[in-house]
Amino acid sequence: MIPQNWILLVDPFKNLIDVYRMILESEKYFIETANNFEEALLRFSEREYAVVITEYFQEIAESYSIIPWVKNNFPETYIVMVTYKNIDDQIYDNLFETGLDDLIFKPYSLERILVHIKKGIRQRNVLLKKKELEKQSVLDPVASQIKKYILGQVYFKKCLRQELKRAKRHQHPLSLLVIQVPPREKVGNHFDNFFAEVANILRGYTREEDIVGRENGNFGVILPETDQPGSRVVLQRLSTLIQTYQSFYHDKNLEPVLQDLSFQSFTYPQDFSIPKSLKIVLEEIDKELAH
Repeated sequence: MIPQNWILLVDPFKNLIDVYRMILESEKYFIETANNFEEALLRFSEREYAVVITEYFQEIAESYSIIPWVKNNFPETYIVMVTYKNIDDQIYDNLFETGLDDLIFKPYSLERILVHIKKGIRQRNVLLKKKELEKQSVLDPVASQIKKYILGQVYFKKCLRQELKRAKRHQHPLSLLVIQVPPREKVGNHFDNFFAEVANILRGYTREEDIVGRENGNFGVILPETDQPGSRVVLQRLSTLIQTYQSFYHDKNLEPVLQDLSFQSFTYPQDFSIPKSLKIVLEEIDKELAH
C-alpha cells in the first residue's frame, strides 16, 4: 500500500515554511515542519515522508547533514532543495553525491514547485512498489501470514549457497535442518493453519542469524557456525516443540500429520548428504571452486 503523501518542510528561518504550508495544504498535501536537523529527526521518528523540501544555506550545517541521513534511513523519500544562491560546480556535485534528488533556483512559480513535488511522489511510489515486489519474491507467502521472515525456495537456495561457500572458504561448520511436511492433500483443510504454525515455531525458536525458508515444499533451516552436536540439539528442540504444540496435540485430525513429519540434520563437512532438490547448490559451488 502506498502511504499518504506527507511533506516535511525544513527551514531554520521559516521563510519557506510560512509560504509553502499554505500553498501545499491548499493542494491537499499533508504538511509538517522542522526548524533544524534535530527537529527533522524527531519528525521522522513519528512518520515517513514522501518529500522533504529544504532551503540551502552555505553557512548552516543542516544544508548538508539532512540529505545523507534521510537517504540512509528512508531511501525512497524524495529530497528537494531550493535556493537563491549561486552554487559553484563543486558544491552542486557534492549535494547530488550525498543523495539530493532535485535542486530548484529562485525565483520560481507555484506551478513549477508543484510539478517537482508530483515528480518526487511518482518516483517514490515506483520505488516503494519495486521494494514490495522484491520483498514478495524473496519471502514465502506464509511470511505475511505470521509476520515473520520465511524465505521462498529460490532465495533460500541462494542463502544456502552463500553460507556453504563461506563455510568452505573459512573451514567453519555449517548445518542444515530439513523438516518434511506431508502434502496438502493428506493434511486437508487444516494444511494452511498447520503450515503457518510450524513456520511460526521454526522462526520463533531459532537464532536471529539462522535462516528459515521453504525447501521443495518443506521447511529448511540454515544454522551458520553450527557443528553436528549443536544441530542435533536444535533439531530435537524444534521437533519437541512441534510435536507437543498444544493446538496440534489436542487436534485428532492432526495426529496422523504429526506422525508423518520428518526431521533431518546435515552438517558440513562431516555429513552433508543433503536432499536431491538442494544438490544443485553443491554442484554450482564445486564448479566455481574448480575454476
